[in-house]
Amino acid sequence: MDKVKIALTVLSILIVIGPLVGVAYVYRNNLLGLVVPPQIKDMVSGGDSTGAQSQPEFQPPQIVGQPQYNAQTGAVTVSFNFTNPLTNQISIDKLSAEVQSEDGVSLGNISLNQPIQITPGETSIINVSGILNQNAISQFEAQNPGVNGINISLANLNVNVAGINVHMDQVNNVGQLQLPE
Repeated sequence: MDKVKIALTVLSILIVIGPLVGVAYVYRNNLLGLVVPPQIKDMVSGGDSTGAQSQPEFQPPQIVGQPQYNAQTGAVTVSFNFTNPLTNQISIDKLSAEVQSEDGVSLGNISLNQPIQITPGETSIINVSGILNQNAISQFEAQNPGVNGINISLANLNVNVAGINVHMDQVNNVGQLQLPE
């Protein structure tokens, strides 16, 4: 009876451990491939599994022009340019960031109002807007008399592109908010 019990225990262990060892052996040169699908790896690197460049490299959205600021309402809009490098349509579901002065003072937040669909190979302008804190703007103006603009940066930029979340801690030199004279 003990021999049967031991044999069944060893068989159970082999049934559980065998496939795990087999998969680890198959992926021995690419253990990351167990977790990251090759499609995601290809999208980020811009190539295929052989190293050939099969499509343009995926780039995060790039800032376009100067931020638009309405001093009376506090509304600010920052425009981003994004090109879909894939062969299928994608959606930018979220884009948000904190607007900061160049010395790191928080001025407010911006976010995407609604998801944007981008067809393959298309380049789209994405407008992200929000309302700035008028007290922070007034304090900046009081500390910097005669200055007609605030150089801004974006902190905690979060983008959700095609279900993939991208986070950037800081994007410096986004542009200048023009202040009324």
